[in-house]
Amino acid sequence: MEVKGVAFLARQAMAEATYGVEAWRRFLADFAKQEPLFLQPVMPVTRLPVVPFLALNDALVRTFHGGDPTAGYWQFGEASGQYALSRGQLRGMFEQGEFRRFLQFTPFIWKGYFTEGELQALPGPEATELRIVGVPHHHVYFEYTVMGFAKGGLEALGAKSLGVEALQGYSRGDDEVRYRFKVG
Repeated sequence: MEVKGVAFLARQAMAEATYGVEAWRRFLADFAKQEPLFLQPVMPVTRLPVVPFLALNDALVRTFHGGDPTAGYWQFGEASGQYALSRGQLRGMFEQGEFRRFLQFTPFIWKGYFTEGELQALPGPEATELRIVGVPHHHVYFEYTVMGFAKGGLEALGAKSLGVEALQGYSRGDDEVRYRFKVG
């Protein structure tokens, strides 16, 4: 499986915005000693092998998020959703309160970051279920990043009450990810 370069650039943008450009440069210089792949320029359409990218995420968690990978991956997702909306990259597409529309947009986010697998949004009368299917490299990163993105984006749009229920997921040893989002 491969990850698109835009996923790496999103990590860079968030780290620079949160911790500063110099902190990111020091981190990347140190990390590139073990993964020289990241010494090369990365463009949005660059395809990165998933294993080095996951190693990068683990190093980011150790450096900036207190060392807990599961919490760190979820935080990446939430920060991505908040960052994308706060910078105006997506906000113009949604009016305040269009939460269901945002959840239905998340499959396009998946396609923008990952080269394989699919995210499905299944709206129901009271909640929208998000599913990740067909990911050959089952890793909690994909689950928590995408679900965190949805939660962070909804909150950035102004969601006041948000229930996120994990129905199944890679983090629990399942073959498919299913989360139910209820927005009030």
